[in-house]
Amino acid sequence: MRPDGRLRPLPCERGDAAPAGRGIGDWFRRLPGMSPGNALRRASAIACVLLPVLAAGASAQETPPGSRPHAHMRTILEKTFLKIDVLSLDLCVDSATARRIASFTASPRTRALEDSVMRAVLDAPRVLGRLRFLRDVSYSQFLGGIMDEQKHAVDAGLLPDSTRRNVSASLPDWFSFLENRDIRENEQIIYGITSDTVRTTYIDLAGERLLDRVDTGSWRRASVLTTWYAPGSGFRGGLMQSAWNPPAAAGDACDAS
Repeated sequence: MRPDGRLRPLPCERGDAAPAGRGIGDWFRRLPGMSPGNALRRASAIACVLLPVLAAGASAQETPPGSRPHAHMRTILEKTFLKIDVLSLDLCVDSATARRIASFTASPRTRALEDSVMRAVLDAPRVLGRLRFLRDVSYSQFLGGIMDEQKHAVDAGLLPDSTRRNVSASLPDWFSFLENRDIRENEQIIYGITSDTVRTTYIDLAGERLLDRVDTGSWRRASVLTTWYAPGSGFRGGLMQSAWNPPAAAGDACDAS
């Protein structure tokens, strides 16, 4: 209390909480017997508590994918009986999803816990997937590989067959630029997923973007993520192994650029 009998303001009342407190104070003033001064002080005290919590929540939401333990998983896709490495997949999720994954992988690995990890990724608000080709791949091999992997998602009940058919029909158009050049070793495809928006970028060896398209809808999100995590997928086993034994560091794998 000040010498003149007035209450000293809380520290945060002199900063950003005071305007917020005045807004809440309007509600308090309508209470019977509440003086304007007490209404503002009570409202500012509430703002002092709420503002740091809200700010922390916003900060966590803005954390880039892959920036904490269990936020990065990695696998290498092998094809043919010769076990030839075809491509690598780095998958990065937001911090809240990483905490969910960490809670599941704290226990020994089981099929049920694998499904819980899969569901956490399928529900994640932010996901980044980076495919890096480890050898040259033909246009037809690339499209055929996607279609084959999506069948596992349909068989598992994770992807409607109508979506699979629509995506299969659209792939030749989306990747038409590959028809006369094929895919070259070390070229990349990046899938940036935020909510139901999917940005697909194809980057060649010179760093040029040969494809940069945005699709919106749960169908497109599902067509990407279920392909990687469906039981029977060529990606799932390695991703789950990586979930229980996280890579040492993500490096630039989780960089959306």
